[in-house]
Amino acid sequence: MKKKGIILCVVIGVALLVGGGAYVYANSQPTPAVAVKTAPLSKSTLQNTISATGVIESYNKVKISDTSNDKIEKIYVSVGQWVAKDDWLCQLYNKADDSYSYVKATTNGTITAMNAVKGNPANGELFTIEDTNDLKVRGKVKEADLNHIHENMPVLVKSDATGDKVFPGNLTKIAPTAIKSEATTASAAATKAEFEVEIDLPTDTTGLKIGMTTRLSIVSEERADVFCVPFEALVMDDSGQSCIYVAKENPVEQGSFTVESIPVTTGLETDSLIEIAGDQLSEGLVIISQPQTVQPGMVVSVEAGA
Repeated sequence: MKKKGIILCVVIGVALLVGGGAYVYANSQPTPAVAVKTAPLSKSTLQNTISATGVIESYNKVKISDTSNDKIEKIYVSVGQWVAKDDWLCQLYNKADDSYSYVKATTNGTITAMNAVKGNPANGELFTIEDTNDLKVRGKVKEADLNHIHENMPVLVKSDATGDKVFPGNLTKIAPTAIKSEATTASAAATKAEFEVEIDLPTDTTGLKIGMTTRLSIVSEERADVFCVPFEALVMDDSGQSCIYVAKENPVEQGSFTVESIPVTTGLETDSLIEIAGDQLSEGLVIISQPQTVQPGMVVSVEAGA
């Protein structure tokens, strides 16, 4: 009996020794570094824009009319043809006194519409002449956006026909009254008012044609050459200070990084990015993209390709 007790004590002692050794060994091993995704800090231009639509028009649009009722004997031009001021557009014949007269261009430009028909009497608008090289956009903005825009704001102009090409425009006019609706009073009341705007286009409008529909982005706010991060890269410390977490490389152990908190102030916000500023910020800082999963002082590893 005494011998069995001794054996039992030895077994328990060995078990304790082995278990204790395993515990000490396990606790002596370094905690695996948490893998984090990162992105280099860089500067960019942030913009908030107001969307609108518009139609390409000419600054110089002239309608040529004649109400003599004289017969249109000859037509000298066609749609798309460029004419100079005083060029003949058509010839009229007056049967009563057997005389001819001519309808002339009153300005330089391109024939964009023609109602004159050979053999018909001249009675009303016969030709439309427009300067296709001096273009603008006539657009409309929603009532809710009206107080966020003003004249001389930059406007980015795009069209389906010109793809991703952006034409820089300038907001030159904002109508003082809403666009009048032809709808009934009841339906008009249910529709939000819209206001007409005019956008000047640059000299080079290659690809844009009169009558094209355009997409407008009126730049209401802009900050150029500023540091910015996605909203999810921003955290708040216990004192309420906005911070970003960066992965600072361990100078002794290559590939090992420590989480460090850097305080920042915030500025302009867009749909996905926010401006940040701070004395400790510099180009190329390794920003932790999802800081909510780590804490300052933690050892982390940077995921490959992050």
